[in-house]
Amino acid sequence: MKNTEGKNLPRLLEIMEYLRTNPDGCAWTKAQTHKSLTPYLIEETYEAADVIDRDKIGNDLRDELGDMLLQIVFHAQIAEECGTFTFDDVAGAIVEKLERRYPTILGNEANTLKTPEEIAHRWEEIKEGERRKKGIHNSILDEISHGLPALLRSAKLKGRISREGWEWPDVSMLLDKINEEVGELRDEIEAKAIDKEKVAAELGDLMFMLVDFARWYGIDAEDALRTTNNRFERRFRYMEQGLKQIGKNFKTSTPEERRNLWEKAKSLEKSRKKQA
Repeated sequence: MKNTEGKNLPRLLEIMEYLRTNPDGCAWTKAQTHKSLTPYLIEETYEAADVIDRDKIGNDLRDELGDMLLQIVFHAQIAEECGTFTFDDVAGAIVEKLERRYPTILGNEANTLKTPEEIAHRWEEIKEGERRKKGIHNSILDEISHGLPALLRSAKLKGRISREGWEWPDVSMLLDKINEEVGELRDEIEAKAIDKEKVAAELGDLMFMLVDFARWYGIDAEDALRTTNNRFERRFRYMEQGLKQIGKNFKTSTPEERRNLWEKAKSLEKSRKKQA
């Protein structure tokens, strides 16, 4: 078992309390609310995901996780001041949830579930039971937050209903549906009078199906797109640097010069992957 008697967590809680409640504390920190802190909570989460994507699994990830922890401590301190809950209550709630959702590992059920799929299925069964105890059973889509990123929410919506039996019989039908959505989008953008709302609706349908395709293969669409964003940025920066070396920039270079540098960036990435 890991040593839980470190001094840093108590010190962090002490600092946050001082900043919020002491007359000599921080005026900005005192002015914050749960709502005003929400953008920072989201931002810190994405920054942690970014360093993981870039394989900065060391001090960079440590620091980003620290920033995330600060947000949790911040919210807990505000809640404690309101008499709602404390940081220990937050830790206690997740401990209780883990013990409840792992009955075969942390509870009294026989430990017979050995594969990730079996454990995930039991986890979902327990979650469904929790929803019913809360009286949340109007729809199987209850408790899928509207605050999630759109790609992640799409995956959760389709994942939930697929577990209830509404699933594609095979991937070819899913691909056919994607092609159908591409065709419908093409029809809208080739219309004589383009209706942006209809184009947006068809684009949304196509994106939803692409997310479902990713889910079919166990791929997180949000992660996949973030990886592509990072890859695009690396290649574009390489192209910019290459143009600078020949005394040009994006506007003064030719399409061929840019394309050659782009292809070289792709080739270098493939070489690095082979060497890794």
